[in-house]
Amino acid sequence: MELLESLAGQLAQAVRIVNEREAREQERRQKEAALLENARVTRDLELAKQIQLSLLPTAPPSLPGVSIACRCIPASHVGGDYYDFFQRGDQLMDLVMADVSGHSVGAALIMVETRSVLRAQIQGTRSTGEILQVLNQLLYEDLTRAELFITMFCGKFDAVSRLLSYSNAGHTRPLLLRGGIWQELDAEGLILGVEYQVGFEEKSVALEPGDLLFMYTDGIIEAEGQAGELFGVERLCTLLYEMQRLGPEEIIEGVMARLALFTSGEPLQDDVSMVVMKVEKNRTQGALAKSSQLLHNEVDLTTRRWP
Repeated sequence: MELLESLAGQLAQAVRIVNEREAREQERRQKEAALLENARVTRDLELAKQIQLSLLPTAPPSLPGVSIACRCIPASHVGGDYYDFFQRGDQLMDLVMADVSGHSVGAALIMVETRSVLRAQIQGTRSTGEILQVLNQLLYEDLTRAELFITMFCGKFDAVSRLLSYSNAGHTRPLLLRGGIWQELDAEGLILGVEYQVGFEEKSVALEPGDLLFMYTDGIIEAEGQAGELFGVERLCTLLYEMQRLGPEEIIEGVMARLALFTSGEPLQDDVSMVVMKVEKNRTQGALAKSSQLLHNEVDLTTRRWP
């Protein structure tokens, strides 16, 4: 009996050891499978990121009298920021800046759909308000099912008259810096995907030599510092005022450097996109007076002045 009890105990211990080994081996296999799956997902997301970024313009259009730079920095592998240019001949350009809610693959897919619909619709000679209205109707059903929405700024620019016409679907208001004054280009309009029938206000502003136009997504002004404060519009405008004599590409680099300093190098919590357009100083005084009068007559802007 003692021998049998001893053998039974040894057998039970051996079974426990075998079971523990099998459990560890199964856990190891599961971890390896999870790591492989994570690597595959990461690879697929990185591929999706590269495809998404490839859909953005490789370079801004070349128009007489203006210099343009653009940049998109996704906070994660894929995001919902989007900007585009549509050049018509040597002097006309349509431009858009958009932000799909969320930072998921779903937001990226909606962004791609928006790009396709926009490129199909913008070829017609529509006003900026009509473009946003058509986009909203075409995307409304998909946005409702996906429980997403889109903010978008749409503009048309004539390089000869330097007249910028624009409409806004709830997007962050572009900043126009003229000398010591910055102005927010505002126009009434609901974000896309909330209601099917929406009208969008259209405004216009005549740009002047030396003007700096800064279009962006809210990832800049909503970046958080160490104390939890937001970067904000005031800080952004002060920064643009300091850099107004730089070229568009240098301004983008300067904004990114200041954001990195403000967030202490922490990863971005939201996508950041920028389009910077600067008007060259080569107009006559008569043209300056005319464009100033147009600005006074046609646009209601929120303004700030530095001493």
